[in-house]
Amino acid sequence: MKTSRLIVLPLIALLASSVFAEGEKPVASTISAAKVFLNGAQVERNAKASVAAGNSTLVFTGLSQSLDPQSIQVSGKGAFSILSVAHRINYLSESPDKAEVEDLQTRIKAMEHDYNSENNAKAVWDQEEALLLKNTAIAGQQSGVAAAQLQAVNDYVRERLKAVKAGQLAQTEKLNALNEDLTKLRQQLQQKQSLAPRPTSEVVLEVEADAATAATFTIGYFVGNASWIPAYDLRATGTGKPIELAMKAQVVNNTGEDWNKVDLSLSSGNPTLGGVMPQLYPWTLAQPYRTENYGGQRDRAAMAPAPAMNKAADMSEISMEAISMVPNTVLQRATTMEFSIDAPFSIPADGVAHSVSVNNHTIAATYKHYCTPKLDRDAFLYARTTGWEDLNLLPGEANVFFEGTYVGKSYLDLDQPHDTLDISLGRDKGVTVERVKRKTTNEKAVIGSKRTVSVGWDITVRNTKSVSVELELRDQYPLSPRSEVEVKLEDKGGADVNDQTGMLTWKLTLAPKETKKLGFAYSVKFPKDMPVVVE
Repeated sequence: MKTSRLIVLPLIALLASSVFAEGEKPVASTISAAKVFLNGAQVERNAKASVAAGNSTLVFTGLSQSLDPQSIQVSGKGAFSILSVAHRINYLSESPDKAEVEDLQTRIKAMEHDYNSENNAKAVWDQEEALLLKNTAIAGQQSGVAAAQLQAVNDYVRERLKAVKAGQLAQTEKLNALNEDLTKLRQQLQQKQSLAPRPTSEVVLEVEADAATAATFTIGYFVGNASWIPAYDLRATGTGKPIELAMKAQVVNNTGEDWNKVDLSLSSGNPTLGGVMPQLYPWTLAQPYRTENYGGQRDRAAMAPAPAMNKAADMSEISMEAISMVPNTVLQRATTMEFSIDAPFSIPADGVAHSVSVNNHTIAATYKHYCTPKLDRDAFLYARTTGWEDLNLLPGEANVFFEGTYVGKSYLDLDQPHDTLDISLGRDKGVTVERVKRKTTNEKAVIGSKRTVSVGWDITVRNTKSVSVELELRDQYPLSPRSEVEVKLEDKGGADVNDQTGMLTWKLTLAPKETKKLGFAYSVKFPKDMPVVVE
């Protein structure tokens, strides 16, 4: 039995004509799988064809224009040999939406004709209205007209004006309706026209068979203009309950190929960055520092001759592997995470982000409140979670929901080496905080050339909720900018103090309906002729 090896070739881009060359056989293929990277996608196509005896040329048509020719891989099953693979662009291929575009253009033209007809009808009503008003004015200026005649004219004009106004209203409504329909059709046409006609790629395969046989092919290639980014929904039904985390992917396909019910997978890799390790070279001072980054280059395996064909082998089995005449080119990449979508998925090539559900997790969480009354007097509820590093998550934006209500957007910053993850759940009006400056401490004492200013703050915290809460409250006192300015913390009010940053932290447990009072004070001594902001 013949064995097959995968072909990866540096390929030649050729210009295709509108008619296939003599002896070329076009072969249709369908996309069966797509692996989407953070930038780009690996696409796999399947095809069936009959291979004639002797040498023949198969052309796989309708592939994406933006595929990377260097990434094309072709394998097959059948009693035949693959002699060569080439790539070319067909600039004369038509868009599959051509018929729909032409239909839209015809409908728009007919509707524009109707719009102009209705607009002309409205103009007739407007002209009649102007004529009636003009004749009424002339009749009123004539002398010797009997009252009965004038009344008759007015009655006639009144009735006609009613008919005119009704006609004008009907025409206006028709014009508005037609204008709305025209706008929709034009927008639809614009969208269709923006999607092509695009040139397409073609893969030209030279094969050889001793006898006519059936064959199956698998074609793989890397294509740009596709991407995905992670996104999350974080739902907390209440304090004391776990966080429901739903991971989604915003997948964009702008490759020119619709992915219809394909095996979809998502990879955290980015092949466009390259996979070859950079190297350092000796660095001599007074010369520009040079590094060599081979990320954009490819390692190429040595070319080895393919094994000779066994003419005596049984050539009738479709299950045997086709012979590849050229060995593989191997590109080593870094380890990545990959998410496979269980069910076949469809993503059209419309350049729009499509949401794909990836997986769901339940994460244990503890709930705490946080407040910095100097900046914002509202208390913020947040959930602290652990164990998230085992969930294979990626950094991304998150929609946060608490108790069934949308709270806002957050960001899961998973690049930082923290063993805990804090998720903000928004403001909690059930915890109130008030920060008031002490009136008796703002003293300005001048002794010699120095002035001393004392500042203090009183903080009142109240839990209006029916459950106890854990609150972390933070404030600060100033640090000295220079040696002649002396800052002293006179009263820390029971807070934990960080002398390096001037941060004061209180960790409180508030019982239901409980109120606590806190405070701190500091003094600043500085030269009396030096302007210093002390609060």
